[in-house]
Amino acid sequence: MLRTFKNLFTIGAGATEEDAEAELKQVWPKRNSVLIYTNFGKELLLKCADVLKPDATQLSIESFMETSANFPIKFGTDTCRVMSQPAERYTEITKQIASAYPVIHERVLHLYLAFLEYKTKYGTDIERELYKGMTLTALVQRLLEKRCVSFVGPLDHYLLTSGETGLGNFYNVGTPKEEAPFLLKDVLSYDEMKLSAFLSVSSYTEFLNDGNRRNAGIIEVDKSKIERVGVVVGIIGARFQAREAMDWQDIIVSKEQNIKKHGYGYTAQEAIGTTNPAVNYRNLWTSFYEQQDLLYENISSQNRTRFYKIPNTMYIFDNLMMKKRYTLSFDTLLLEANARGAAAGKQVYLHVVGIGLGAWRAVMHQDTIFLETFGERLQELLPCLGHISVVHFSYFNMTAWANLEDGGVLAYESHPTVELRYSSAIETQRKNWKLNLKICLWWNRMHGMVMRCLETNSGMVL
Repeated sequence: MLRTFKNLFTIGAGATEEDAEAELKQVWPKRNSVLIYTNFGKELLLKCADVLKPDATQLSIESFMETSANFPIKFGTDTCRVMSQPAERYTEITKQIASAYPVIHERVLHLYLAFLEYKTKYGTDIERELYKGMTLTALVQRLLEKRCVSFVGPLDHYLLTSGETGLGNFYNVGTPKEEAPFLLKDVLSYDEMKLSAFLSVSSYTEFLNDGNRRNAGIIEVDKSKIERVGVVVGIIGARFQAREAMDWQDIIVSKEQNIKKHGYGYTAQEAIGTTNPAVNYRNLWTSFYEQQDLLYENISSQNRTRFYKIPNTMYIFDNLMMKKRYTLSFDTLLLEANARGAAAGKQVYLHVVGIGLGAWRAVMHQDTIFLETFGERLQELLPCLGHISVVHFSYFNMTAWANLEDGGVLAYESHPTVELRYSSAIETQRKNWKLNLKICLWWNRMHGMVMRCLETNSGMVL
């Protein structure tokens, strides 16, 4: 059941259909936009110049396996571990280990610096103590190391590296009310989880089977049926399980949350003139998304193209903010995939699965926002994606949306065509793969070795 994205919503009396569609179709980040850093941010960036890149030649697969063996939590299966791979693959696997690094969008780099500055000024006593003197790379390392082993469900069912498990109250992490095991020194706060969702990890990896959803880590004996090596880029979708935390703060508009008391509805100029922590925290995110946040009382009576009232609730879903959230993840994926292809001297076959479209989904039309935004970013960045030849959307129950159609082609005058494919499951495509580099989008928790910052078409001012 395919309809144009704009027909999912009704247009309010105060705006024409063209105005409403133009608001959703706006190109963001804007071309040639400039990121301006504070003195605090500049100082932290300068410290990054002294960070040494790890020496991959000193990597030992034996020590790597020893570290893995000492991991305190039992793996779901051992077939995917290095120790279970043939010894003749160790040389190649060592290269794969060395290829791992965290990667962030340049706007996320700016966000991380602004976050550290905010927390050192307005954080709780516990937060100020933790973040005092923290470098940018130390923050990234913390976001990787302090993640829960698993963290699922609306009640935050967690598993920690200590082996502790249960239903957690992460709202109190970093506050005077925090209690073990939910201590900021040991786990991420909701504010940090929100940051970490923009932190991707990219690495070469072995492929053990065809990657179907129920593959169970079973090793495919006939290697001619699969690709042996590819790249995995882990990105994370928006999460709405925790009310008034994480992505809920920016994309869901509610009567309880979107009020002046919680810092909403202030302009950037008003935020500069106050030391109110709530106002300055909202300014951190409105500056990041370059979008004024909203008061519930100002939009509750409207039902324009941008806003969608979630059935049987008083909550309003902001489609424009959802698109902006997706944009940063998609730009990261596309630019990283192209960079990997360029480094390998190969064309990329990019497998894309939905992020946040399962248990985390907030509204039914989220998959169409996902696809429409991906198509727009693919078209916008096409001049920069000379090493991407195929984009394959897996696990989508449709064959077309907006400019993305199964078997379709996107073209640019100085770019080889990009072929588009859909499937309801991951399909192993063999055509011309000997010349291609397969890259899969997935969510993984690997620890990276050196951070890359992806530059888009906006500039940096230091």
